[in-house]
Amino acid sequence: MALSSIAKSIKAYDLVVIGGGSAGLTAAKFAATFDKSAVIIEKGKLGGDCTWTGCVPSKTLISCAAAAHAVRTSEKYGIKSGSLNVSWPSIREKIRATIHKIYEEDDSPEVMKKLGVDTICGRAEFVSEKVLHVFHDNSDDYSEVHVNEGVVISTGASPIIPSSIDGLDLVEYVTYENIFELKELPKTMTCVGGGPISAELSQAFSRLGVKVTIVGPSLLGREDPQVNSVMQKVFEDEGIRIVNGRVSAVRAISISGTKGHSVLVDSDSGNETENIEGELLVIATGRQPVVKGLGLEKIGVNLNPKGAIEVDNTLRTSVKGIYAAGDCTGDKQFTHYAGYQGAVAARNVLLPFTDPGVMKDDVPATTFTAPEVASVGMNEAEARESFGDKNVGVATQEVKEIDRAVCEDRIPGFIKIIYLKKNYKILGATIVSPNAGELISEIGVAMKAGMKFDTLATVMHSYPSYAFALQVMAADIYYEKLSKLKGLLSFLKNLGF
Repeated sequence: MALSSIAKSIKAYDLVVIGGGSAGLTAAKFAATFDKSAVIIEKGKLGGDCTWTGCVPSKTLISCAAAAHAVRTSEKYGIKSGSLNVSWPSIREKIRATIHKIYEEDDSPEVMKKLGVDTICGRAEFVSEKVLHVFHDNSDDYSEVHVNEGVVISTGASPIIPSSIDGLDLVEYVTYENIFELKELPKTMTCVGGGPISAELSQAFSRLGVKVTIVGPSLLGREDPQVNSVMQKVFEDEGIRIVNGRVSAVRAISISGTKGHSVLVDSDSGNETENIEGELLVIATGRQPVVKGLGLEKIGVNLNPKGAIEVDNTLRTSVKGIYAAGDCTGDKQFTHYAGYQGAVAARNVLLPFTDPGVMKDDVPATTFTAPEVASVGMNEAEARESFGDKNVGVATQEVKEIDRAVCEDRIPGFIKIIYLKKNYKILGATIVSPNAGELISEIGVAMKAGMKFDTLATVMHSYPSYAFALQVMAADIYYEKLSKLKGLLSFLKNLGF
C-alpha cells in the first residue's frame, strides 16, 4: 500500500463476510434476519462459482445435452425425428440467460440491499482482527471496514492446475471457470481428471456431438467401486473413451489447421504410455481453497497442512471472532454444505452459545450425470472396515428391476443401502439411478431422524416412482426381521395375542 493512500470510506458492521458465494450469501442473509448489520466483500461477482461457473451453467448445459440425447435416441421410443442440429451459440446464450436470471433474483447487490446487506466490490485484507482494508480495481485506494462482532471468511476454491504435467503452461486449456464461454464446439475434447466435474462436462459435451476422451486414474473413484463399473459402461456405450492413467506431459499441435494438443498418458502399471490428440483440453483435476492475499498470517489465522483455513467444530478459526465456512476450509465441496456452514458460522458469531458446523457422514453428494450418482454416509467398504463384515448388512436393488425404470427404458444403475444388522441403523447409501439426487435426500432424512431401515417399509411411497424401490427394499428387511422371530410370533399367536 502506497504511503499516499487514504481510506475512501470507513464503516463498521456487526458481521463482515469475505466472499459472496453460497456460504457468504447465506451468512449475510442470516445476519439480516436478526437485524444485524452486515456487509459482503467480494472481489468478483456475488453468487460465486455456483452461479457463474459451476452448478448453474453446468446443469443448464446438462439439460441441453439431455434434449439432444433424447432426439438422437427417440426411435427406440417409437418416435422418428429429423436430423439433429446442435447450435452452440444458442446453448451458450441459454446458459448465460439462466445465470443472469438466478443472479438477478437471488444474488445481486440489489437483492442484498433490499435485505439490508451492503456489498463492497474489492479485495479484502486484514489489518487487524477488527479492521479490514478493501482495495478497489488494483489501485492503492481502499475502503476501511471495522468489525463489531465477527467475520466469516467464505472465499471458496479455485481449479487445481497440476504442476506435474510437463508443458501444460505452454498449451491452451480450459477449466470449469471458462469452458462455458467457448466460441464454438470442438470436434474432439480431452478431459483430464475423473471426478464429478469431469464426468458431468464429458457426458454433456459428448451428447452435443463432441468426441470425448477422459483421462484419469478412475471414473468417480471416490464413490463405491460398483459406481465405476456401471458408469464406465454407460459412458463407453455413449461413445466416450476412458483411459485409466495419469497425464505426464502435453504439447501443442495443429489438427487440420486448428490449435490442438497431444497428451502423453502413463498407465497405472507404469509399463505403457499413450498419446491422445484433441482440439480442446479440459483440466478437471479438483479444486483448492482460496486463501492467499487475505493477510491471514498477520492476525494469526492458521492453515491446515492442505493449505485450507483451519476451523474447529463450530467453524471458528484460531482467532476469536473470525470464522470460516465452505470450500476455503478444505471440507466437502458442495454448494448446499457451504450454504449450511455459512448460516451456522453467522449464527455462532452473532448469537449466544454455538452450533456445530462440521458434518461428518450425513452430507449428501450428487453427480448429475445420466444416470445420476448420489451417496450419503458410508459406502460398503467403509462400513465393513468400521464395524466388521459380520455386523454390516447390504441391501441392493438393480435399477432394471424397478418398474418405473423398465417403463422408461432406463436400465443401468443400482440402489445400495448399508445398515447395521443388529439394530437396522442406516449407515449410508449409494444410488446410481434417474433422480438419484432426490432419492438420496430421503435416506439422509431417515439417517438424521434416526429411522431404522426396516421402519422405512411403513412409509407409503407412490407407485410407480423410483422412490417406491426404497419401500420395497425396506419391506424385504422387515420381513427378514419377522422371519427371525417366527417361533416367538407363532407362540404368541396361539396364546391369542
